[in-house]
Amino acid sequence: MFMALLGKGKRRGMLFCQNLSLFAKLFLDNKSVFFDVAGFNYFLLVYTPSPASQKHPQIVGFFSKEKMSWDNNNLACILIFPPWQRKGLGAILMGVSYEISRREEIMGGPEKPISDLGKKGYKRFWGAEIARWLLSVKETDRKKGRGMVDVERISRETWIAPEDCLGVLREMGVVEKAGRGKGTVERVRVDKVRVRRWVKEQGLGGLERVVDPEGFVEGYGFKKGEDVVMGD
Repeated sequence: MFMALLGKGKRRGMLFCQNLSLFAKLFLDNKSVFFDVAGFNYFLLVYTPSPASQKHPQIVGFFSKEKMSWDNNNLACILIFPPWQRKGLGAILMGVSYEISRREEIMGGPEKPISDLGKKGYKRFWGAEIARWLLSVKETDRKKGRGMVDVERISRETWIAPEDCLGVLREMGVVEKAGRGKGTVERVRVDKVRVRRWVKEQGLGGLERVVDPEGFVEGYGFKKGEDVVMGD
């Protein structure tokens, strides 16, 4: 599998993106952008068979992303084509969108409202990212097996927006009330046993990252400093 980027303004690429958007409408009721695609980049997920099979590469899904989003959306539309669904490929597209956000240093998430199918996929993706990080945190009070973190830190570490972190933690069923902290701030307790149980129930195995940051084109998405000088 590899990702390809389209949407740089060439006429042939624009026509392809328009046709791709129209094709997506067959499967997405809330798809509304078909022709005005100039403001979007399209990221294609392409299956590449082995040379011995003599088969051609095949597009299996895509997501689009606004070139300039005032709401900091890192994804506008996402679709894995029906024959390729339920293979975990949607998580790859989501992972790519969040890795791009991390590189651009823009905290965001998918455009809302999210379709029912999209909600299901995102809850699983967010849950896996949060679970991976929570299970990696070492307890500061080893006698009681406790550690202290806040939602802002979880958000910074996973690059998932705070409101999405809160929502998915509740959906996972791994938190319980733990009194109040400073002032009127409510505290919650996250049970790692419940987190591990949730991971097992979701069939997430070893919680490996679905996207390797090293797989990107070198420098892609990172902000370029204005004072960089290239020389011999």
